[in-house]
Amino acid sequence: MFQFFMNPWLLISLAGIGLPIVAHLLSRRRYDVVEWAAMQFLNPSKKTRRRLKLEELLLLLLRIGLITLIVLSVTRPWLPGGWLTGYYSAGSRTVVVVIDGSNSMSRTDGANSMHQHAIRRASEFLRTLGADDSVALIDARDQPRSVIESPLRDLTMVEQEIRRLPPPGGACGMLAAMEKAIAILGRSSASAREVVVFSDRQGNSWKSDNEAEWLRFDDLIKFPSVRPHVWVVDVAPHLGPVTRNVSVGRIELSRELTVSDFPVRLRVAIRNESSTEAQVPLRLLLDGQPLAGKMQSPSIPAHGESVIEFDHALRAEGAHVLSVEAEMSGDVIAVDNLSHAAIYVARSLDVLLVNGTPAAQPADRDSFFAELAFAPPEGKPPWVKTRLVEAANLTPADFHTVSAAIFCNVGTISPEVAMALREFVAAGNGLMIACGPNSTPESFQACFVDSGLLPQLQIVRTREAPPQAEQIIRVAPLSLQPGWLDRFRSDPARSFLKATFDSWCLTKIGPAAMQAAAGDNVADPGPKTKQPALNSKAIAGGVTPVVTSAPLVLAALSTSDPLLLESRCGDGFVLIMTTTLDRTWNDLPTRSDFVPFLHEAVFHAASSRSHRNVDFGEPLIARLRRTIISEEQHGPASPDAGEQPAAEAGDEFVTFIAPGGLTTEVRVASENSRSVEKQTGPLDASAVFTNTFAPGVYAMAKEADAAFPEQVDAFVVNYDHSEDELTQLTADDKARLVTNDRIRFSSSLEDLAKRMYGAESIAELWAVLLTLFLLFLVAELLLTRRAIRKGYGNDAVAGSS
Repeated sequence: MFQFFMNPWLLISLAGIGLPIVAHLLSRRRYDVVEWAAMQFLNPSKKTRRRLKLEELLLLLLRIGLITLIVLSVTRPWLPGGWLTGYYSAGSRTVVVVIDGSNSMSRTDGANSMHQHAIRRASEFLRTLGADDSVALIDARDQPRSVIESPLRDLTMVEQEIRRLPPPGGACGMLAAMEKAIAILGRSSASAREVVVFSDRQGNSWKSDNEAEWLRFDDLIKFPSVRPHVWVVDVAPHLGPVTRNVSVGRIELSRELTVSDFPVRLRVAIRNESSTEAQVPLRLLLDGQPLAGKMQSPSIPAHGESVIEFDHALRAEGAHVLSVEAEMSGDVIAVDNLSHAAIYVARSLDVLLVNGTPAAQPADRDSFFAELAFAPPEGKPPWVKTRLVEAANLTPADFHTVSAAIFCNVGTISPEVAMALREFVAAGNGLMIACGPNSTPESFQACFVDSGLLPQLQIVRTREAPPQAEQIIRVAPLSLQPGWLDRFRSDPARSFLKATFDSWCLTKIGPAAMQAAAGDNVADPGPKTKQPALNSKAIAGGVTPVVTSAPLVLAALSTSDPLLLESRCGDGFVLIMTTTLDRTWNDLPTRSDFVPFLHEAVFHAASSRSHRNVDFGEPLIARLRRTIISEEQHGPASPDAGEQPAAEAGDEFVTFIAPGGLTTEVRVASENSRSVEKQTGPLDASAVFTNTFAPGVYAMAKEADAAFPEQVDAFVVNYDHSEDELTQLTADDKARLVTNDRIRFSSSLEDLAKRMYGAESIAELWAVLLTLFLLFLVAELLLTRRAIRKGYGNDAVAGSS
């Protein structure tokens, strides 16, 4: 019983109720009675006496009640439950608020979007917390973003951060967001820990069928000393399921780097989430403006998707944004009707051609057909600007001013050039290696493996085709991988597929090609494992490690031997062609597809440095050109001074503009600051922007100054389009999610507060008791006043008459 009083020891004051009783008894003491004749006419009647006794008793009870009420008020009695004052937190609670920021939250009910409802509900939820409670905030998208990492007790600041959340866009990884929330709660010392998720009913965000991931979540939630509870509040209980929606998927470009009037192919998937076939008008836009003649209206099957292609040749130099828009009126979710891709149009691409075999006649050079392929059309500027260097004369300085290099049958280079080539590729530039008679296992190892450029590739031997009467070796059409080779596999009549091959190099992929340092245990990392590309020679030379990947076969011959392989070294790509680029081992140079193939290959290799279309959460890297100091400013250059110097940059900044107009200034850093041996070119600097937590188009602007000319750039942050397939949580999905008390679903904030605070919410009665005390006091005063005003004499006379 005493547990229902906050100050139970004050109950001893109830002994004070005896005071009115003692006063009442003392007031009834008897006096001497003098009888006289007329007294009989003044005595009250029996009815009056009964009424007087009743009033005295009532007055006694009121005075006892007054003392009882004031004593009970100071003891602060309470009852469990929030039926009187509502359900509120009792304190010592840490809460992580998670708000769904996916595309589906942009759906509206006519007045507000579901994201706005979530923000409003979250703000209302904060008002149920106490002064000792702390709150963290997570914006759940493709990757969860911790808006407030360390829980705050300033709920006003938390509410401001909630209202500043960006508009919804992209997908939502709800499981990853809850794992981040559990990690935050693991650092808390509060006695109660909660995760409150405000979301709609989209099932793809939860991935309830991924039992392995949820079992891992079950183990993770057991780690904190106090087990957190996860609550999910549906912000759209009044809306039904989505019955009609068209979405545009991610745009796939044939290349991110191109030149003027060189066609670019776009591929994009269009999805129809409705029960009937839909005719979807699609339009191609350039920098937000529709392009004339670039309109399609494909029929998309019900609950299906179709891949649509556009071709366009850009003319204006610089960074541009190509967009595909579905012009659908009345679409439930309009934010997924538009998709973007960034592309850069250069004046020309600077490529270094390295000839492996010196020749007296140009036609005898290994690079002769490559030179012809890159020769500009008559009267037009070149798409690819080449510079020819003999392998014997190659120096590290040759890589300074080019974006890509092509090695044609190169069998010997100096160790300094090999290391410079590795740094050149690792900086984000492209390299294409064409094998030939000079490509022996030993020469390939010395040129490209020992330096760490291709540590997982080895040339075994040269293989020759059987006599022509037995078998003709061609490219296997089904072996061509999607991407920049699409144009050569789309039509079986392409001349690229008809080229014949007489000889090629057999390659071996795997760690056996590496020369490990003494004492190292080399295990097979598998084709997708990345590892430092260092051998004993590189370690001895003190070279910075570079991450490489195992080569991927992009095209194979009909013998199943690789023809074209691709490997990554640092930020750059390496293309390895196991045959020659002249007619020594094949007749590909005589085919009409040779010129476009070589252009596509070199543009693909060079665009590895672009990084303009990134995934959600990946950094944006803007590369800046420095201003070259002229001779008038710097003085005449000496003959051995080398290249012109660049103006030095002080505390320079560039401005990044995110979707929604939010601007951020980022400091410019020199590209050569990390390594003195890094061959990226003396005129390069970069600015890195990391806050890419909203999908869409990002712009970069740099005003002209002494160190840099005026520059602009464009980037696109993409997201996982799996949530474009709108499926709601079913009863079975919810049953899997509530297993082991993982998730607790709540239909409203009132239900959430009742279930979350029900065991700790109390109703204190002191306010009710004080109100009753005031009422009793007024009644006692009125009753006493009545007795005094009327008196016994008046009552007696009135009673006798």
